[in-house]
Amino acid sequence: MVGMELEFRHLRIVIVVADEGSITKAAAALGLSQPSLTSQLQRIERALGAPLFERVRTGVVPTSFGRSVLAKARSVVNEMADLRGDAPKVAAAPNQQVELRIGGIPGALLALLVPRLIAGQAKATPEAPPLKVAVHTDPSVAALLAKVRAGRIHAALLWEGIGFEGSGGDGVRREVIVPVEPQFVALAEWHPLAAQAAVELSALAEENWVVDPQEDHGGIAALRWACRKAGFDPRITHEAGDAVSAREFVTSGQCVSLAQPTSNEGMGLVVRPLVGDPIVGRVELAWKDPCPVDPEMMRAAVAATYAGLIDRNPSYTKWWAQHGVLIS
Repeated sequence: MVGMELEFRHLRIVIVVADEGSITKAAAALGLSQPSLTSQLQRIERALGAPLFERVRTGVVPTSFGRSVLAKARSVVNEMADLRGDAPKVAAAPNQQVELRIGGIPGALLALLVPRLIAGQAKATPEAPPLKVAVHTDPSVAALLAKVRAGRIHAALLWEGIGFEGSGGDGVRREVIVPVEPQFVALAEWHPLAAQAAVELSALAEENWVVDPQEDHGGIAALRWACRKAGFDPRITHEAGDAVSAREFVTSGQCVSLAQPTSNEGMGLVVRPLVGDPIVGRVELAWKDPCPVDPEMMRAAVAATYAGLIDRNPSYTKWWAQHGVLIS
């Protein structure tokens, strides 16, 4: 039915299929038969003009177009929840415990930020009960911004590739904490290039790459662009949505991957800078007013937490001494 108009329930179908990663599981979650869900999904794809999902060994994953549609679908669903009053309110009654729901892309920064936020709130309001912090990680910047905009979370830590930024997130305030953060490359510790202080991107032309298929912060697009500029197309052979699987692919020597420069080395893995920093991004804090904690306190806490991560990797310590800028 090419002329079919999309309805709210169609958006829910797309989101549930993506979240479950399986047509069978999504059908059970939606209370539909598998053939019925498959038929509806096909009609939705025909209406939109392109496939939303592709089949993999473990189920289905969104296509590049599907990730774009998902970001918009999640935003609409969250906005509808907000209109119905389903979104939790940020204001707390006097003398009640304050809760901060904060999201971010996966990584050490968000986890190590939590105790600093609690300490910062205690210093600002020593007479109040301790701050309660709930964390939500998501590799999708679009999804994080949608959750902030709809009030599902109060704030989010973002990383976006410079030159590959997505939507700005209407109604969401954003401040840059780290203007330039390079992407390093993760290698098996016995890889021939692991002995080098920095790796030429062109030296990775024959390597297999593992990427996170759910990320939309510009990392994969920037990788393709930088590799093509270096004279080759990256051979992306594996997709892993969790850090454990991705690390195993790298330490076993099957793949290399992009890595945050603050990543821990060891247990078979090394992280090295790329010569000339061909792939860079920025670290930002996003929030929506009113926020249950002072945004200035949050910003200072993020900057202080990041500063504590710089020495995790000796290669990044050296890079930071020459190029690093932290807005505190």
